[in-house]
Formats: sequence, C-alpha cells, structure tokens
Amino acid sequence: MFKHIVFPLVTIMVAIAIFMVLKQTKPEKVVVKKPEKVWRVNTVPVDFQQLSPEITLYGRVETPRKSTLKSALVADVVSVSVLEGQEVNNEQNLIKLDDIDVTLLLEQRKADLAEINALIRSEYERFKRDKGLLEQETQLLTLAEKSVARAKKLEQSRLASQSSLDDALASMQRQLLTLKRLNYDIAEHPARIAQLTARKQRAQSLVQQAEVNLKRSTIVAPFTGRVSKLNVAVGDRLREGDSVLTIYDIENLEVRAQVPGRYISQVKQLISQNNDLIASSNVNGQFISFKLERLSGEVQLDSGGIDGLFSIMNNHDLALGSFVELKLKLGQQKDVVALPFNALYGLNHVYRLNDGYLESVNITRIGEYTNDGGEKQILLRGDDLVEGDQLVSTQLPNAITGLRVEALSE
Repeated sequence: MFKHIVFPLVTIMVAIAIFMVLKQTKPEKVVVKKPEKVWRVNTVPVDFQQLSPEITLYGRVETPRKSTLKSALVADVVSVSVLEGQEVNNEQNLIKLDDIDVTLLLEQRKADLAEINALIRSEYERFKRDKGLLEQETQLLTLAEKSVARAKKLEQSRLASQSSLDDALASMQRQLLTLKRLNYDIAEHPARIAQLTARKQRAQSLVQQAEVNLKRSTIVAPFTGRVSKLNVAVGDRLREGDSVLTIYDIENLEVRAQVPGRYISQVKQLISQNNDLIASSNVNGQFISFKLERLSGEVQLDSGGIDGLFSIMNNHDLALGSFVELKLKLGQQKDVVALPFNALYGLNHVYRLNDGYLESVNITRIGEYTNDGGEKQILLRGDDLVEGDQLVSTQLPNAITGLRVEALSE
C-alpha cells in the first residue's frame, strides 16, 4: 500500500524537478526589431511671394465675320476666279454667272420705261392743245348761240322756217357738247398724269431691279478675307439661294477659349477695372499675343466656365478653326507660393515634412507660373503654411500623413 502511494509522488516530483531545470537552462529568445522603412524625397521650402498667376486655356480660332455667298439668279457659272484658301480683296470679282437672261430682261424694262415717258410727253402736249382749243371752242359756242337767237327772230317774223331754227339749235347743242368734253379732258389731265407717273415709277423700279440682277451676275467679295470653301465650278447650273462659296474676314479673327469657373470672378473684376488681360501662345514657332476683349453672354451646357473671346494683337494670320493653347496672365497675388507640379497631391493638398514624417496640408490653387528658367510651376496659397516649411516635391504613390520620409538634402 505504501509503495503504491509513494512511488507516484516521487515520479511526479522528479518530473517537476526536471521541468524546472529545463526551464532554467533554456536559451534566451532574442527579439529582432525590424527597422522602419524610410522614403527619400525631394523638398522645396515655402517662400511667400507676390506673383502674377497664369492659367492655361484651350481655344479655337473663329471670326464674327464669316459670310456664305449665295446665288441670287437662276444661271450657269461662266467663270471662277478664286480657289479655296485664297486671299481676296474687298469688291474683288470671284465668280461670273451667265447674264444673258437678265440683260434681255433689262432691255425690256428699259423699253417699257421709254414707252411710258413717251405717253407722259404726249399727255402734256394734249393738255397744251386742249387749253389752246378751249378759247376757240368757247367762241364757236357764242356764235352758235347768236345764230340760234337770229333764227328765232326770223322764225317769229316768218322770214325763216322752223327747220332753220332747229338746225341752229342742233348746231349749238353739238358745240356745247364739244366744249363740255374739252373741259372734261382738261380737268382729267392731273389724274392721267398721276397714273402715268405711277406707271413710270413702277417701270423705273423694274429697271433698277433688272440692273441689280445684272450686277448680281458677278459675285464679288464683301470684304477682305480668305475663301474657306468653294462649292461651284464652271458649267454648274445655279438656282436662287444656292450656296456658292464661304469667305471669312482675316482682319477680325479671334480665339474662343473657356475660362474655368474658379477664375471667372477674378477675370470679371480685372475687366471692370479696365485692366488689359494679355495671353500668349506659341503657334508653329511664332510667339503671338492675344487680348481678352469680352466674355461670352451665354454659358454652354455641361461647361465648367464661360467662354472668353481674345483678339489677335500681332496681326498674325491664323487659319479658321486652328487649335490654340493660351497662357493668360492674371493680376498679381500676394502671399502665394510657387511649387513644382510634383508637389501637388490630388486637387487641393500638399505634404509637409514634419520631424521626419509626412503631414497633409490643404491648399487653394491660384494658377500657374513660369519662372525665369522657363520652368512651369503651380501657384497656391495655404492658411496652414509657414515661411520656410519644407514641402515634398516627389510624387509618392502611398503618400499619407505619418509616412516616414527623409529629405535627400539630409
């Protein structure tokens, strides 16, 4: 019985002793601390300046003076004196139409006018004749009345027959009728002249219309410009209203470019203060200056701003519809910072180096700027920025506040 109790206890105690010895003699675990990864970045200091920001605009060349010339006649094209892309002068002959129909019509109108002029001259001669006959016809009426009076006396004295008296009365009535007709013709003279004058005016208008149509047989340039499209060739048959060619004024070219909405208030303020807003562009190796003349009166659907219309200051000849990249200078801004574009993260924040860690700082974009070295930079302003702050100018794909970084300058 004693053996059954003692032996297990001894076994347990021996096992515990062995465990304690093994625990005390085991090797110590060495904890290896993994070093934190450090990203090496470029930095630029915050330097507040007073600069004029630039904004990049994209536009196309257009003109308010673009005309599509159309045929005013039904005629064949006889000659074409211009080609597409050719410059033309004001009143220069461009296209000649067959004028045989309008020439014949003009001759007819002139003949009608000549006939009416002859009728007017004839009416005046008739009036002059009637005025001359009036006195004679009045005298003849007086004589006829005296003849009737004598015939009555003779008839009463039985010295003449009744038939003689009747003949004298008939003669007097005929003369009276002639005199009345003559007076009526004289009284109607102003009405006949008015009628003929109206016919003359109508005939003159038709002659002028025919002369205008004859001139329209030669299509001329309405202003100095360039032919952008030619729609006809010699031998084509044109109807009234058919498009012939399109011409635009090369002296009134302008560029339409959209000004982003965030700059609209500043641009309007500068315009109201009569400040000249000058933009520049490099087109095919040529430096061209543009002046913002006005803002569009209509906002296009799904647009983020208002169109600005820029005039060309250097008298350069740009093709209509050309794409132009403009650099528009705005008014000077105080307390702005010029940074490389790589320093901007997203749309509205940068990262500041703070004791070896990144710190996000919200900013407001002011525009762009080209420094003396020709490098394009972004202008921004931040309420939390302090003069001398080191801002990260290296783009990190995993940038976040608290990320361990080290400036290359260190």
